[in-house]
Formats: sequence, C-alpha cells, structure tokens
Amino acid sequence: MIQKALGAPYWLTRGAVYQINPRTFTSEGTIAAVTRELPFLAELGFATIYLCPIFEADPSENRANWSIRQKASNTENPQNPYRMNDYYKIDEEYGTMDDLAACVKECHRLGMRLLLDLVYLHIGPNAPILQQHPEFAKQNADGSFIYGYWNFPLLDFNHPGLREYLWSNMVYYIAVLDVDGFRCDVGDGVPLDFWVEGQRRITAVKPDAILINEGSSGESLLAGFNAIYGFSWHVALYQVMVEGKPAAELRKNWEEVLGGYPKGSLILRDMDNHDTVTDWPGRIETLAGHDGMDLILSLNAVIDGIPMVYCGNELADEAVLSMFANRFHPGRFEFTRRDADAKQQPAAQKRQTLVRQLNALRRENSLIRDGKTSWLEHNCPDTVAAFSREYEGKHLWFIGNTSRDTVTVTLETAIPASAKPEIRSDAEFADGSRLTLAPHGFIILMD
Repeated sequence: MIQKALGAPYWLTRGAVYQINPRTFTSEGTIAAVTRELPFLAELGFATIYLCPIFEADPSENRANWSIRQKASNTENPQNPYRMNDYYKIDEEYGTMDDLAACVKECHRLGMRLLLDLVYLHIGPNAPILQQHPEFAKQNADGSFIYGYWNFPLLDFNHPGLREYLWSNMVYYIAVLDVDGFRCDVGDGVPLDFWVEGQRRITAVKPDAILINEGSSGESLLAGFNAIYGFSWHVALYQVMVEGKPAAELRKNWEEVLGGYPKGSLILRDMDNHDTVTDWPGRIETLAGHDGMDLILSLNAVIDGIPMVYCGNELADEAVLSMFANRFHPGRFEFTRRDADAKQQPAAQKRQTLVRQLNALRRENSLIRDGKTSWLEHNCPDTVAAFSREYEGKHLWFIGNTSRDTVTVTLETAIPASAKPEIRSDAEFADGSRLTLAPHGFIILMD
C-alpha cells in the first residue's frame, strides 16, 4: 500500500513562501518595518510571509551559553533569536504584541498568510518557565540541565506538563493573534507525536492552519506536518551553480529524496535562507551572479514543491548578512536597503519583474502546483537541467543552463510547436528539439 502525505491547503501551495529575518530585512529591524513593506511584497505576488523568531530572546552575556556560530559572528550580540527566553512575549528588539497583531491583520487584508517560527527543541537557560518548572528541561543526576549541540538546555518532552505548555503556546498564536501556522525549528528533534497533537489542536481552531518541518523525516509528512525542508536540494543547487558540479546532480537529488518520501510530499525549494546567508562564504547573488540567481528562482518556482524566497532576493540584494547581527550589534554586517533608489536599480527592477512573472505563473496554473515532474533526456547532462510538468492534459517545460558558458542542447523528444514561451532569459530555439542557452540562460514554456 502506497503511503500518502498529509498535504497542505491551497493557500500554502498557490505561491512562494517569503522568509523574513526582521533584523536584516531593514536597517530598522522591527515588525512595524515589515508591516510597511507588505503592500510591496503583495504586489510582487507573494502568498505567504514567514517570520524568523520574534519572541523574547535570552539576553545573557555568559558566553558559555552562546552557540559556536553566535561566537564566530563576532557581533558580540548576546541575543540569539533561536535561544528563547519567553515564548509568550515579543522581544522589544522587534516591537510589541500589538505590532505583530497589526502585521497579521495587514497580511490578511492583502490576501497573504503569515507563519511564525517555533523553537521548541531547546530554550534559554534563564527562561522564567524553567525557574518555575525546572522539570520541563532534561536534567543530569545532580539536577543540572542537559545542554544540546547549540549549548542550550534541551526541553523534556517526556513531561506532560511541558507538552501542555507548548501546545497552549501554539493555540494562543492561532486563536488570539490569528496567525496561519508555524515553521518548526529542528522539527525532527522533537517527538513526532507532539507535532501530530499540535496540528490537531491548531486545526481545531483554524482548519487550514499548517506546520512546516525544518527537518528531513519523510514519516513526519504522513501526519503532523504539511511540508518539509529540502536541505539536500539547496546543497545540490549550491554545488551545481557555485562549485560547477554537473547539472545532473539536481535530477539525482530529486530522485533520491522523493523516492524515500510518501506520495504527494511537499518540499520547500529554497536557496538563500537565514542559515545559509550566515554560514556560506558569500551570497548566492554574488557567487552565482544575478543571472544565476534568476535561474535558481525560476527553477524552484516551477518544479514540484513549494518555492521559498529569502528577503532581499526580490531586489537582487548583495548585502553581507548574519542572523546574529542587528542594529545594536551590527559587527561587520549589513542590512538590506529598501528605499526607493535601491528598488529602482537595474538589477532590482529586473528581479522584481521576474518574481512577479513567476508568482503569477504559479498562482494561475494548477499544473505547477499539482503536475507530475518528468526529467528530459538530452545531450548536455553536465550543463543543462531540463524537466517537464504535466497535469490534466496541460504541459510545462523548463530548460536551463547551469554553466557559465553558452551551450547548445538537443532534446531527445521535441517540444511541440504549440508550446509558447512564458518566461525566458537568453534562450533561443533552432527547432523544437535544439536550443542555444547563454550562460545561466533558461526558458519556461507551456502548452
């Protein structure tokens, strides 16, 4: 018997998820600044806004409780957004609970949804809830807390009281703030039955609320989670687009991952995110170039799964970012410029046009949301990624050059003359089976 994934409501699959780290989204670094930009993001066609953690972070300056990455950033910022102090408070760095409520309301007014980021694997060592309920954290024989990989106390999901506390937290933001779901940090590190019950409770309040697993467990997609991260996918994209590995690595990854997942699994297709901009040697915008990022965003938008775009990608942003930098502790890092002049720069204008096209294409075509993916055979496996999508008699084709050289590719099966180009970048057909692609050129056709 074929196991079937839980799936997701239409609103999550109709367009791209847009991830925002408020700290670097603007130089202001607040929820209010995010809210002011929502009309711009809605005009570009984004469907879902996902906010990195905005809850009160542990302010301790004791470096023994800082993560390795936090120390390595050299920002000297004691507040790690993934080391929570209080799940029920908004950190004053970002604003207030009223600011969050206004952001949610504006999202909904504009026809978008909003997700928050839950960090339940671990907690800050000075969290008030641990002072009241130390039994909520895992403990050594002497009563001291057990710390995990990131030097934070691990929460103890064997304790029923902890579970009730966290489930109540989830329901609070759904019921009172009217958020639409959650991205669940290190979701595989928390027992799956906790998430299954959490989903039951939030959907009892809001039937189309969702959970996204920042994890890799296919089992989690059977119950508990509506979608999952594609970690190995963005690694494969990096290897192909930046390190020059064969384009065929993308097909290989796609086949390996989906082959191990339930039917109908939804995978987030991203490139930049708050982790990669912090940890990788540079922005993909500079490592692969603007044309390379155009190709990545286009490929992710039309292959099966759900595209996720990081804040600034819509502006071809090259700022040097870190999740540990904020306006109080910038270190050597920068912030994304969102003034009128920045948005009018040629690269930013070109990218906004592409993003509008991609979001509209996905929104208007169930083929992209629900179609079957088939990889195309051709004579350039090292340099060309090519696949088709098919659904209810309609077809889409994507052919893209992952290399920095011009290539001429011949497809084994010709694309019919009735297929019309929807979006193209430096791609020209000689006939239905042969086309020339400039460096990082691509074409999307539909019939």
